[in-house]
Amino acid sequence: MASFNTPKAGMHKYTDKELVKIVTVEVHKFEPEQVKAAESELAKRKISKLKMAELVKAATLDNSAALNIQSYVTTTGIRFVNFIIDFFAFVILAILGSLLLDSIFTTSDTQLLLTTGYGLIFVIFMLYYGVSEFVFQKTLGKYFTKTKVVTNKGEKPGIMTILIRTLCRLIPFDRLSFLIFKKGFHDKLSETQVIKDA
Repeated sequence: MASFNTPKAGMHKYTDKELVKIVTVEVHKFEPEQVKAAESELAKRKISKLKMAELVKAATLDNSAALNIQSYVTTTGIRFVNFIIDFFAFVILAILGSLLLDSIFTTSDTQLLLTTGYGLIFVIFMLYYGVSEFVFQKTLGKYFTKTKVVTNKGEKPGIMTILIRTLCRLIPFDRLSFLIFKKGFHDKLSETQVIKDA
């Protein structure tokens, strides 16, 4: 797909649907010259009135879907509540895991014990966030705030998307990124968002 942000991109590179979007629902995003160029390209293609009506309808539906998703995007406050609940849930699981490890694993090798402990915490972290968001689209915190994870298109995320999302939570200052940007690092890099679970 050609980039809409490239002012001098040849309009012949765009699909019929993309051109229709430029001259209808996304006209406010473009310079007048770009809109005229898109109109001219559509005229060259001699699209039938029936096909044009279908394209306009599809563009409008796409735009409505995007607006609906955007209107359901949760606030920073809700995300903070999610974080607090999930943080305590994770700490409890980590403590339980450590107690279990301590009861079945005995060694005098401090380095081995530390490595095993960190490994266990990492596994618990990945399972808590990864499995719960992949299977249920939500963690414990999201159950309480009635929110869920979706892709930017509003669909249920696949396993690779959730894996990327979960690993990105380990980026330093990931939590603080939500105070600076509308979408934090683990949302932006995994192309996901948290919305209200209506």
